[in-house]
Amino acid sequence: MLFHPIVVHFAIALLSIAVVMEFLFLLSKKENHWQLAGQMLIAGTVFAILAVITGNLAYDQVQISENVEALVHSHRDTGTIAMWGFIVLAIVRFTFIRFSLFQKPVKWVYYLLAIFAVTFLFRTGLLGGEMVYFHGVGVQQQAPPSLEKPSFEE
Repeated sequence: MLFHPIVVHFAIALLSIAVVMEFLFLLSKKENHWQLAGQMLIAGTVFAILAVITGNLAYDQVQISENVEALVHSHRDTGTIAMWGFIVLAIVRFTFIRFSLFQKPVKWVYYLLAIFAVTFLFRTGLLGGEMVYFHGVGVQQQAPPSLEKPSFEE
């Protein structure tokens, strides 16, 4: 069974929430936004790593036509960049916490990195959606259901 379609939704949701919470904290200074952002960033980064691993495994198991090959590679590449972006973002976040750098102008490096990472995350999701919904990559092809009305008479 392919776990990539399951895992990837957790990565997208958790990491999107993490970035939104970071910017809500920046505006509101509410501690619960700050804490939630950190928790979502850790969980989402773990799921992003799993999404890349399961995506690479799925690549070996799924039939990919030549006309979609470039799209699949773009999806894989942007997903890998997004994963590394969030790994770096998590490291930067906890380094900034350790050295109290969020009180200094250098904090904007962190927020720019968050925008960069979430941009690649969304781009990866759009490419994945195009692969599945427009090209049927990884979708089991089967006959459409019968349009006949069931008969209850024998």
